[in-house]
Amino acid sequence: MIKISDAIRRIIEKNPILKFGVSYGLFNLTQLAKFIIPQVEARTKKEVRPAAITMSLSRIQREMKKTSPKPDDIRLEHITVHSNLCTLTYFKSAQIHEQLNQLYDKIQKEKGYMTITESGNEITIIIKTEAHKAARKLIKEEPKNERKNITAIGIQFPQKYNETPGLLSLIIQQLTLQYINIVEIASTYTELFIYVDQKDTRLAFDTLLRSFQD
Repeated sequence: MIKISDAIRRIIEKNPILKFGVSYGLFNLTQLAKFIIPQVEARTKKEVRPAAITMSLSRIQREMKKTSPKPDDIRLEHITVHSNLCTLTYFKSAQIHEQLNQLYDKIQKEKGYMTITESGNEITIIIKTEAHKAARKLIKEEPKNERKNITAIGIQFPQKYNETPGLLSLIIQQLTLQYINIVEIASTYTELFIYVDQKDTRLAFDTLLRSFQD
């Protein structure tokens, strides 16, 4: 039979809202205990008192506060903005690779902007809007998806933060709280690029700046 504390921990871990709220001490634990009683009882197969759940929540919250990074603990080195971008997504193939290499060479010679994200079945390229015609001319296949008016928010962080669990999640959380839609994400060792709709650029930039650089 599963213990009460284990049941509560699993409920919190599987729910991003509960996990976020408990980690940052945003909930009234007594009210939260009453709210999750049905879920706890369903997992433990027995009647559970609200006080027992509240005590377990309190212990779990103390643990999570110690292990979860906070915005005040992180300081980013640079935040940059690249606007007037568009994305093109294609089904992955040898022919697409060949055509993308030609496009990449052309854009590099012109000192333009281009990033490539590749999965098992798809390839997404992100380029300046003025390179869109050149891309459609060189790549013969129709894109699976195409989006315009995109902005890249470039985030550079110190190397030491690579050992910080939950760093990328913490950064993304700040934008999620502002209800900003993230179009694409790309990262390297000490840099993260978050692509958003151009209309969200100012809010996204200000949110990250005030959260991690003020």
